[in-house]
Amino acid sequence: MSLYSLAHVCGAPYTGGRICFSPDGGCIIAPVGNRVTVYDLQTSKCTTLSSQTRSDLAIVSYHPTLPLAILIDSHGYGYILNLLRDRILHRLQFKSSSTIPTEKNHSSLLPPNEAQRLVTDAAFSPDSKYFAVAIGTKLCVWRSPAEQLCWRMSLHRELVGHMDTINSLDWSSDSRFICTASADLTVRLWSVNPIEGFVPCAFVDHRRAVKAAFFSADMHRICAISREGVIIVWKVAGADEDGENAAKHLGRNKKKADRMTKPMEAGNSADIATAVWVKETQAYCNQARNTVVSRVAFGKATNLVVIGFTGGIFGLYRFPSFDSIYTLRIGNELPVVDSVDVSRDGDWLGLACSETGTLVVWEWKSETFIMKQQGHSSGIRCVAFSTGGGSSINVGGVVDKEMRSDVDQHHAGNKLGLGSRYLVATGGFDGKVKLWDTNSGICFVTFSDHTASVEAVCFTPQANAIITASLDGTVRAFDLFRYKNFRTLTASRVQFISVACDSSGSIVCAGSKGEAYSVFIWSLQSGKLLDELHGHSSAVTSVAFHPNIAYSGFLVSASWDKFINVWNIYGRADKGGATEPLLNSSSIVAIAFDPRDNNLLAAAVLCGQIVFWDLDNSEQIGTIDGIRDLQTGRDHGEFYASNNTRGKKGQVGDLQAGVNKNQHFNSIAYVASGRTLIAGSRNSAHVCVYNTEKYTLLYSMTLTSNRSFSGILRELNSRYMNEYGHSIQEYDLSDEDEAAEGASERRRIQAHNALPGVQSSELSKLSKRFHVWQVACSLDGRQFAAATSHGLYVYSMDAFIKTPNYAKETLKSIGTFQPQLLTKNVTTGNVLVALEEKEYAKAFILAIALNDFNTLLRCYENVPASSIGKVVASIDTEFICVLLNFIRAVINPDSPSGTIHLNWHLLWLEEIFSIHMQTIGGLGDINSWQGMVTSGKIDIRTMLLLLLRQLRQTKANISGVLSSNYHTLEYIKTLAEKNGE
Repeated sequence: MSLYSLAHVCGAPYTGGRICFSPDGGCIIAPVGNRVTVYDLQTSKCTTLSSQTRSDLAIVSYHPTLPLAILIDSHGYGYILNLLRDRILHRLQFKSSSTIPTEKNHSSLLPPNEAQRLVTDAAFSPDSKYFAVAIGTKLCVWRSPAEQLCWRMSLHRELVGHMDTINSLDWSSDSRFICTASADLTVRLWSVNPIEGFVPCAFVDHRRAVKAAFFSADMHRICAISREGVIIVWKVAGADEDGENAAKHLGRNKKKADRMTKPMEAGNSADIATAVWVKETQAYCNQARNTVVSRVAFGKATNLVVIGFTGGIFGLYRFPSFDSIYTLRIGNELPVVDSVDVSRDGDWLGLACSETGTLVVWEWKSETFIMKQQGHSSGIRCVAFSTGGGSSINVGGVVDKEMRSDVDQHHAGNKLGLGSRYLVATGGFDGKVKLWDTNSGICFVTFSDHTASVEAVCFTPQANAIITASLDGTVRAFDLFRYKNFRTLTASRVQFISVACDSSGSIVCAGSKGEAYSVFIWSLQSGKLLDELHGHSSAVTSVAFHPNIAYSGFLVSASWDKFINVWNIYGRADKGGATEPLLNSSSIVAIAFDPRDNNLLAAAVLCGQIVFWDLDNSEQIGTIDGIRDLQTGRDHGEFYASNNTRGKKGQVGDLQAGVNKNQHFNSIAYVASGRTLIAGSRNSAHVCVYNTEKYTLLYSMTLTSNRSFSGILRELNSRYMNEYGHSIQEYDLSDEDEAAEGASERRRIQAHNALPGVQSSELSKLSKRFHVWQVACSLDGRQFAAATSHGLYVYSMDAFIKTPNYAKETLKSIGTFQPQLLTKNVTTGNVLVALEEKEYAKAFILAIALNDFNTLLRCYENVPASSIGKVVASIDTEFICVLLNFIRAVINPDSPSGTIHLNWHLLWLEEIFSIHMQTIGGLGDINSWQGMVTSGKIDIRTMLLLLLRQLRQTKANISGVLSSNYHTLEYIKTLAEKNGE
C-alpha cells in the first residue's frame, strides 16, 4: 500500500477540452489529460483529483446544485464524479448510432465499422433535472443522476433532425427547451417533453457552419454565431409591427399569423411553443484576417457574449445590441482560444489554449488577471526540490523591473521562508525554468533565458538560487531574491546535460557531451572556469557532490562509458586527487547518494539494474533487478509485444521470460530516511519504490492510465491492425476538423515540419507517448515529483481535496488516522462519558487509542489548560507519535482539518517536549520505513520536521501581519490606556 497520493499535476494547467466555472464562481475546473484540476480562485490554490477516465477529457459539466460533475472523454465514455470524495459514482457510454467508417476520432477503441461519434457538447438543465448531450447529429436528453437511483442516469428522449455534427447546445431558463447549433448551417429548437402544438423548428439564415446558439435570459430571443463571425438574432414576434412583418412571410398560414399577432406575456414560456420567430438583427464580429470563431460563451446574468478566435483574440460584446466592449489579445500565450466560459455573475472570463497549455481567468471590468497559468509547451525534462536551507528568506522580496522573467506578484510577495514551503524548480524542453509552490500547485515565476532544452536543475544548499544546465552550452544561476539570471557559466563547444552544487554553494560543476566528455568546474562567485576534469570517453550523464561534510570536495561523475569516477577537486593528482574509476556492467544513466552519510552510492545502469556501491571499499554491496517491475507498454508503431509470451512453455525457469529487456531506469532518487529509493523509467508510466536494505520492491505507483497515450497498454488488440500489420492509430485518415478548431491543421503542419530523430520539441513529430524523464524527492520525504512529458506529477503524504468553498472539505489521507488499540472499552461512547465526567486523562487516552479524528479533536479542545500537563504525562510512549501526528494535522491552517487556536497548539507542544523529550530523542530508530508501510506508524524525525515547517510558516504569516500593523496596534494600545485613566 502506497503512503503517497496524487496532490497536483503541475506544468500542464490545461490540455484540451471544455473548462467550466463552479456554480458559485469561486472555482474553475480544467481538464488535464484524463484528470481534472480544481483551481480555487479565492485562495489561489489548486488540486488535481486522482480519479481518471479512460482517455483525454473532452467535456466537464458541473451540477448546478450538488458537488457533482459529469466528465466525458474523447471516446464518449461518461463518468459521474463526486468532487467531495474524489470518487467515480457511475460510468456509462454515450453511444451514437452512426456507423460511418471515416470518422473524426480514429484513436477510438472501437473498430472502424463501429466508429463512435464525438460528444461535442453537454450541459445540465437550470433546474438540474436533465442532462443534454450532443453526439454527432443526435441530441440525447438524460435524467440527472440522483441518490434514489444510486447516481445512475436514464435516457429520457432522443432528438434527431440535424444533417451534420451538432456544435453546441443551450438550455432555456425554464428547462423546457433546447436550442442546438450545427455544422449543417442551421439552428434548431427542441422541447424536452412533448408539447401539444409544438413542432421543432429550424433557423436557416446562416451560410457557414454555426458554432454556437443560445437563449436570452427572458427566452424571447435566440442568438447564433457562425464560424465566419456572422451573428444573427431571432426574436419572438410579440409586438404588432413584428407580427405584421412576420405574417407577410407566412403567406397562406393564417392560423400562425393570427396566433403570433397576439402580444406575448413576458416570462410565459408556454407561448414559446406556439410563437413565431422572426429575424431581428444581423451583425459581424469584424475579426482579424484568416481567423475564424473557435469558441463562444454567453453570460445570461449580464448579457455578455464572449467570442474566441483562432488568432488568439477574444471579443466581448453586449447582447442583444452587440456593441463591442473591447477586443483583446492576451499576450502571445494564446495562439488559439480553445475554450471559453463565463462565471455565473458574469464578472470573470475563463480562457484556455491547449497548444501552449495556458489557462487564464480574466476580470473584464478592471481588465486584470485573476489567475494566469502556463505550462511547459513540450514537456518537463528535469525537476528539483528546494533544499530548504537554514535561513528563511523573503521570496520575491526585491524584484528588478527590467528582469527577463514572468513573475506572479500575488504568490511571489508571500513572506514565507523556503523552509516553510515545498518549492520545486522544473526545466522544460522549451528552454523555460519555472518555480512551483507544491502546497498550492501554482507557478509563480518563469525564467526564459535559455535558448535550448534545460537538461538539469538544482538548488544551492542555502536555497537562495537555482542552477540550470542546458543544451545551449550554458549553465545559468538564477537569484531567488530578485528573480534574475545573475551568472552565466560557459566553456568550450559542448552541451551540458548534468549539474551539481557543493555544500558551500560556491562551486558548480556540470557534465557535458559534444566536443569533449569532461566535467567543468566554476566558481559561482566570480564565474570563472576553475578546472576541467578529463577521464570519461562518453557523455557525462550525472554528477553529484558527496553529502557528508567530512568528504567535502569529493565529486562523483557517471557516464555512458560504464565508469563512475570519484574525484577530489581540492586534492592534488599525486596526493589524494587522483581519479578512482568504478566499472559497471553497462552504461550509467543516473546516480544518487544515500542521505544517511554512510558513503553509499546508487547507480542506475542501462541493463535495467540499480547497483549499490560502497565508496569506502570500492565494491558493489547490492543490486536491484527492476526490469520486471517496469511493465512498459507497447507503442502503436512497435512490431513486437512488450511482454513476449511466444514459446512460454520452454521458458518456465527463466525469470526474464516475457519481459521487454530493452528498458531501464533513467532516474533515481533517495527518500530522506535513506531506506527507500524511488526509480522512474522513460517509457513506463509506473514509478517504483524499493527498499534499500532488502533490495526489494515495496510498491509501484501508476502515474496515468490514459489510453490516449501510446504505450500504456501492454497488449494491443489485433482488430485495430490493417493487412500490413500497422496499427490504425498511426494514421490520420480524417479530412474533417476535430472538436478543437484548427487542431487537424496544426497537427499536420507539425508533422510536416518534423525532423528525423527529434523526439521532444517543436520540430518533433506529434507523439502521444508518455515519458517519465526524472524523479525527485523532498527534503523531509513527504513529497516526491515525477517530471514527465505531460506535466509534473506531485505525490504527497498530506494530499487533501480542495473543493469549492460552499462544500465541506474532507480529509483525503484518512488512512493516516488508524485505530492504534482496539478493545471493548475503546469506543466513542466511553470517550464521551469520560469527558462529561471530567476524567480528561482517561478520555484522551481512549480517544488516542481509537484515533478517530473528530473524537480526538473534541477531547483535544475540551481539556482545560491547567490539565494539559497531567494528560500529557499519562500518555504512553507508544502513542507519542500518534499525538504529534494529530497536532501536525490541526496546526496547519491550510489543511481542511486545521484550527486557528495557535496558542492552544503551542501549549500542548510545550508540555509534550517538556515531559517526553528524552523519550522522543530515543524514538529516532524505532520506526523504520518498512514499519511505516506495514503498520502505518509514523517516523518521529519526519514528524518533527513537519511540525517545525508548520511553525515557521505560521510565524512568517503572523510576523508579516504584525509588522505592517505595528504602529496601528501601538496607537490603539495607547488610546485604550488613556481612556482607562
